[in-house]
Amino acid sequence: MLGELFTPVETPEAPNRGFFKGLFGGGAQSLDREELFGESSSGKASRSLAQHIPGPGGIEGVKGAASGVVGELARARLALDERGQKLGDLEERTAAMLSSADAFSKHAHEMMLKYKDKKWYQF
Repeated sequence: MLGELFTPVETPEAPNRGFFKGLFGGGAQSLDREELFGESSSGKASRSLAQHIPGPGGIEGVKGAASGVVGELARARLALDERGQKLGDLEERTAAMLSSADAFSKHAHEMMLKYKDKKWYQF
């Protein structure tokens, strides 16, 4: 029993020119403008690409949106001013608490020095 080393096969067809081969391989090709662009090459817009969708009110809608934005900015500015006032009040209260704590610490130290040498039964 004698086998063959190779199986005879017909040579395949040459592969089609790929995208990257066409892009980077050079070689000028004739391109059909009508095939690429359709009606747009004749000056008419293609109906399948874009459609005009009318907006709400045109200029009036833009003015309404702008007035809404102005109102929101005014509200934000008022909230910012109110926050600044609250932070100022908080700073004043913090300073008052700090001075009160310092006074308490001073009085506690004086009291400790006064009763430092006395025994518990001498009070």
